[in-house]
Amino acid sequence: MRLRGYPVVLLLPLFAAPAHAQYRGPRSADYLLRASVWGARALWVDPGGLGTVREASLMAEMMVERDSAGRYPVAQYTAGFSSRGFSIGYRRDRFQNGAAGNTWRFGFGRGAGRVGIGAAVSLYGGSSRKDVDIGVRFRLAPSLELAAGIEHIGQPVVRDSSLRFGGALGLGWTGMGGAVQLAADVHASDRLDAGSALMAYRAGLRLQTRGSIPIGALAVLDLNEDLRIDRLVAGISVGLPYQAVLVGSGARRGRVTHLETVSLTAIATRTFP
Repeated sequence: MRLRGYPVVLLLPLFAAPAHAQYRGPRSADYLLRASVWGARALWVDPGGLGTVREASLMAEMMVERDSAGRYPVAQYTAGFSSRGFSIGYRRDRFQNGAAGNTWRFGFGRGAGRVGIGAAVSLYGGSSRKDVDIGVRFRLAPSLELAAGIEHIGQPVVRDSSLRFGGALGLGWTGMGGAVQLAADVHASDRLDAGSALMAYRAGLRLQTRGSIPIGALAVLDLNEDLRIDRLVAGISVGLPYQAVLVGSGARRGRVTHLETVSLTAIATRTFP
């Protein structure tokens, strides 16, 4: 199972302003889809991806975020390591009100034939709470992958945010020797008022050139439960197996669009037979 991820260089403007709660998800989950991610970034997106490819990889990522004064202080940085199914990662978040938080994440995955399965546990600094994610990947055909996962088992309260229990399903197709990739995700999470689920949808397209220095282009569309556009993502990537990924995102407020976040990711990967 050798599906490539969705590396991005530029995110087009978002359609909704970001929330200012004291919890922020991993940057990798902003632009990667479940059925197409593996290696060190799979730890943050879908632990089932840890069991799909025999590899060793390193990642380092930094993100800045626009504050009320129009400056861009560091808002998040992440480091991760993966080797033959075992992965460890660290994330540091800084918020505009001066608060900060640490997240340690440990994952392990294994594959057998067409199936890959993995689990990851997150430990949140400043809290005794933790949660667990479980992911399963299944190769339906040589070019078609199915991903399913359970998220936030334990439903911890991290600072002022309650991470709700949920599930996700993803489908990814790769064609033309890896030059074209389509993927889609469906997420469902428990509402605070219980008895109902909050739905979200995502679909993405990636095109990649061949050669010693591959260049990729992608578009990802996020939809809320009313099937309205929440976010449009588009961009390019350069390099493989050594890769630099630059990601920017913007938010539209009224008639004005601001560049809200910019992140830079470096990835080094080695695959094994």
